[in-house]
Amino acid sequence: MYYNRKLTDSFSALIEPAGALRWLFDFVKNHPDLDFQIGKNKTPEWISVYRGTTRIIKIQKTNDPARIIVEGALKYKAMYPTLFGSKSISIDFHKELEEILDLINADRTLDRYYNNKKEGYYQTALSRKYGLSGSPTDDFVIIDKEAVVGYLDKKEKAKLFEPFQQKYKIMQRDISDFNSEKFGQNLEKKAVGNELDFLAMDKEGNILLIEYKHGTNTSGIYLSPLQIGLYYDIFTGLPKKELSKAVFEMLAQKQKIGLINPAWIKPSEIKDIIPVLIISEYNYNSTAKEKFEEIMNFLRPRLNSEFLKTLRTFNFTLKSGLLTW
Repeated sequence: MYYNRKLTDSFSALIEPAGALRWLFDFVKNHPDLDFQIGKNKTPEWISVYRGTTRIIKIQKTNDPARIIVEGALKYKAMYPTLFGSKSISIDFHKELEEILDLINADRTLDRYYNNKKEGYYQTALSRKYGLSGSPTDDFVIIDKEAVVGYLDKKEKAKLFEPFQQKYKIMQRDISDFNSEKFGQNLEKKAVGNELDFLAMDKEGNILLIEYKHGTNTSGIYLSPLQIGLYYDIFTGLPKKELSKAVFEMLAQKQKIGLINPAWIKPSEIKDIIPVLIISEYNYNSTAKEKFEEIMNFLRPRLNSEFLKTLRTFNFTLKSGLLTW
């Protein structure tokens, strides 16, 4: 089991100041509806541009250091084929990007993950606020998105990850058995994934494991302790020294690129790992908070009296930022 999503220095250099793809960094920064995701799993590494939860392009290396591959969903390739494929790193294709964004924006079936101003819209706003558009005085910075822990092979994943996952699948079943009318039937059929929405670091040196939900997603909110508990088990199961090294390397690389404000002062060491739930535009007339607390009270006697004891919860609005939920 391992975790380090830092790009190789040669690939990262493409979007660093004076890099061949620096124009792409400027393009995304000047489009408030866009954001980056960079990462690596074993050997594959990528630089992606997202609009909400939709990935517009994914850039990967080729065997030729002077060329890149621009990947994208089949629907986008059909819509604008000349944007995709093998390209020289010296080619500026921002006009093609502008044009495909216009096409997406004009098609309601393609734009539902941003213009509806729900999950994707607020994820982008949150990610940019504590990343690309962040300030030196921010309480925390986002280090990674859709963060995953890697495994050497399927055998190791079955040994290390699946017992964690099974524990929460059992809890889903038990919640349904306890009160299916209130919490839902056949909850054990719901996926309990291993992708953390955001991994962040605060000024005190705490690693923040952030699960994000939109305020209209009532069941997602009150069942979120199951997901958060799984992520907490996974990341606290990593050797602290290895996790610390990875996080600080990723932080340094993102500051060098400009995806985190270079003037943000990093802590000297990792202090703790803190689970966090962030909800955007929560409706206080919703039953989600009441049910959330009931789920927490249901889980603690069955899992651990200290289960998610340090959990922090926030409501995120564009006007006020983060408020205690």
